[in-house]
Amino acid sequence: MSAQTKSLLSRAMTKQWSFLWAGIAFGIAQIIYMVGLWVQKVETGHAPSLKPITVTTDLGKMFRGLEVAIYNVFALPDFELYGKALDGVASTGGAFIPGVGWPIVGMMIGGWLVTRAEKESRIWAHYPAKVLLVSFIGGMLFSYGTRLAGGCTLNHLLGGIPLLNIHSFITAVFMAIGGAMAFWVMSRTGIAPYFKHQETLRYAKNNDKGEAATYQAGYNGTRRPIFWLALAFSVAMFGTAIYGGLFNPESLQHLKNGSMIAFSKSLDAKGWFYVAATLSAGIVAGFGMAKSGFGTECSLVSMEVAQPMTNNDARFAKLGVPRITRTLMRGYLPLIGIVASWVVMLGFIVVVWTLFDVGPAFSGALKYQTTVGNLIGGLLLGMGAVMLIGCEIRSYMRIGMGYLNTWVGFMGFAIGYLPFTLFYDAHKAFLQNTLLIETYKWYEYISPNSIAGQKLVLGLWWVALAGLLVFLVRLGARNTGASIGALLHHNTEDLEVALEVKGKNNGGRIGDVTVPQPVPAGIVAAE
Repeated sequence: MSAQTKSLLSRAMTKQWSFLWAGIAFGIAQIIYMVGLWVQKVETGHAPSLKPITVTTDLGKMFRGLEVAIYNVFALPDFELYGKALDGVASTGGAFIPGVGWPIVGMMIGGWLVTRAEKESRIWAHYPAKVLLVSFIGGMLFSYGTRLAGGCTLNHLLGGIPLLNIHSFITAVFMAIGGAMAFWVMSRTGIAPYFKHQETLRYAKNNDKGEAATYQAGYNGTRRPIFWLALAFSVAMFGTAIYGGLFNPESLQHLKNGSMIAFSKSLDAKGWFYVAATLSAGIVAGFGMAKSGFGTECSLVSMEVAQPMTNNDARFAKLGVPRITRTLMRGYLPLIGIVASWVVMLGFIVVVWTLFDVGPAFSGALKYQTTVGNLIGGLLLGMGAVMLIGCEIRSYMRIGMGYLNTWVGFMGFAIGYLPFTLFYDAHKAFLQNTLLIETYKWYEYISPNSIAGQKLVLGLWWVALAGLLVFLVRLGARNTGASIGALLHHNTEDLEVALEVKGKNNGGRIGDVTVPQPVPAGIVAAE
């Protein structure tokens, strides 16, 4: 290996990445996951399909596994079964069977691996009590929203939209509305300075308070009781799921309709290849996300505020939104990362569907159709993601990185699932009775009787997304004053520092964009 190659590898491991490369990494993770499901279907004699990563049902199974473990350890009745048995109704065992989501475990591991590679966990990041409370409530709203909307932001933005799922486009519209509502409220309650995609100690220690609200000299998170409570919950939930997935003990099996059901997605149920592939996909995805702060909801926020921030950046500076976040949004960097992942993943799907006749999934169930649940759930997803200071998939890698606000928000996730699982039949009836659009995908709507026509539509959509990526890069470079190369290859902190230096050397201006001055310490909202 040459010295140049070693240097490139060293920088890739020890430095943060740009959103472009994080998006490409996530697209590769999607391909690994789809291949894992493809092979597993063939091995078990089922027809394969190309299904991108989904996690929220798996997360419900992991929470259910922790519930069952607690009941067995403390000899408690299962509250999901108890009331139904008293009423003489046949038990359904709730909405979820105990199980493990290997991609979720992988994302957590990927985040932890980044802390090892960079030699920095994020335990140092300080979040005041009100931010932790908002994160907890955000976790509840987001979790419940996933049940109504038929999936989380990962399902809709990173899987549904590139596959032209109708319900995902509609959900995304309401996610954007919900996110804007939460952003507006939080920016007026002093929380705006915490709107950061990622934290690094190097950047935080060398900046003013308005730019690095989470840095507090001498802070030791281990002295806070909430630190240990939240950590214990995450360890218990992940530990129970991994133990059940590897060993499938009888103590974690689930009663459903009078029969005991084995632990879902365990080695016994799925086999080594499936587990290895989906776990690896999660690790690659989590590593890329942790290297950049890549996520989903911030891409929608970027789409909404990029031009307003470009035209009147001082307004957002007065609200306390950090400079680096404003640069991030003006440059469309989160959206560039998302679209890059679309291009990689959808390119693979179009080729495979064309050459091997293995088509996309997300059909054949009510959860993939459009109901009123998509409207309500979309609002809750958008609100919850902003309140969490990151969407659900970011939460998994942030757990591995040691973010306290995410640990607390994760406990809110568990609470948010309960209304759905306790009143499962009522929720199913509500969704069935509020069906709005039965067709699953836009290409089915456009070409209902021709598979060849549907393939052509999806192929043209890939071309459009590739064009969108080029357009966003050019527009982002113009908005920020950065070169295209810097926008694509610099991590956001290095980009921000370079732009600030360039602005100072140019009288405080970068191209046509005024570089806002730092927000003084203690000034977090407009007076």
